Amino acid sequence: MSEIERISTITIAVKDQEEALRWFTEKLEFEKRLDSSMPGTRWLTVAPKKQKEVQFLLAGWFPEHVGKNAPWVVDTCDCRKSYETLKGRGVKFDQEPKERPYGIEAVFQDLCGNKYVLVQRKPMN
Repeated sequence: MSEIERISTITIAVKDQEEALRWFTEKLEFEKRLDSSMPGTRWLTVAPKKQKEVQFLLAGWFPEHVGKNAPWVVDTCDCRKSYETLKGRGVKFDQEPKERPYGIEAVFQDLCGNKYVLVQRKPMN
């Protein structure tokens, strides 16, 4: 049995935690999960409403990493509809929905320039 049981938190470097919290909750409709302060650090996490296992930590203490995270892949059941909804909320897209061998994908950025691949996967046969 592996000693690692699951991934629980993924760090996203942000310039301003409060601004990032507003962006993720208003633009992507994520919900705030944890918000606790320790001396010099605020542990602030968000996640999609249906996502129970993994949370995104909005970390303001890595200024050298802001906008440099590797692209995260996020799933949707309707890529074109999600694209239109998010674009209507002011989310910046680098790529409109495109057909790929594995489904339909679009690419967007968060407020700090980190990229996300929005994927509607093809049904498995």
